[in-house]
Amino acid sequence: MWFYIAIITAVIFAISVILNKRILKGVSPLVLTWCTLVLATPIIVVIAIKEGIPSLNLLFITGIVGSVLFYTVSQIVQFKAMKIADLSAIYPLISLGSIFTLLVAFLPPLNEKPGFLAIIGIFITLFGVYTLNVSSAKEGLLKPIKLLFKNKASKLMILSVLAGSVVIAFDKLAINNTIPQNTTFVLLAENILIIIGLLPILYLRNENFTKQIFDNKKLFIILGVLNAISTILAFSATGGGSIGVVSTIFKTQILFVLLFSFIFFKDKPKTETIIGSVIMIVGVILMKIGL
Repeated sequence: MWFYIAIITAVIFAISVILNKRILKGVSPLVLTWCTLVLATPIIVVIAIKEGIPSLNLLFITGIVGSVLFYTVSQIVQFKAMKIADLSAIYPLISLGSIFTLLVAFLPPLNEKPGFLAIIGIFITLFGVYTLNVSSAKEGLLKPIKLLFKNKASKLMILSVLAGSVVIAFDKLAINNTIPQNTTFVLLAENILIIIGLLPILYLRNENFTKQIFDNKKLFIILGVLNAISTILAFSATGGGSIGVVSTIFKTQILFVLLFSFIFFKDKPKTETIIGSVIMIVGVILMKIGL
């Protein structure tokens, strides 16, 4: 069941990305991160209370604190990248997250061991990343890779992916240390910590943040509901399956994002972007099969 939940989550993630791109024209990344969580949390509270309060331990605390820190950095940096670049140019880079997550999952305390096909999938995904700028290879074989780090939006996206790839490992650690297992309670605890932690920073850096929110209230409400649904489903899938597999399935959102971006923003991706994205999805699927 968790496999299909993860696929549905990937589609909802993609819809949220398109709406995030639209709303970023009028709000800051910090405001978007904070307000979306605030509006999602009431729905999450209802589900968490219904499921009951679990017993907790020190590893649970370690899990939610680690997740909160890396998630906050990842989201704000990703929104900054999305604000300054077309989605088709940067979003395929989230496939790299599968590689980083596999490496994290390999280490204690999760100790998930990828199989041969998963390792092959890693190299195929890396080749897909290379293909994103393959037209510049005539200037040197390493030119496509160098371009990723010369472009500010790409550098921000890679940093976001690096931080985000660790989040799911901390989420799994926290989930495994709720007794009985309660994935929604973990999500609620993390949301509350982020909301409280970001509020002083938000006030100091964006004194007009309430105006940004009320000027876009309808879109924020939609994003809040989508965030609640997608994160509840995402945590449910994470609690039920291997984080390597779950993370990999989430990355299939790339193709949906490219499709929706073309439909709503007329953001036509370059041929090499389409080819690179498909190659990365193939790599992601092999990683899933090989786990």
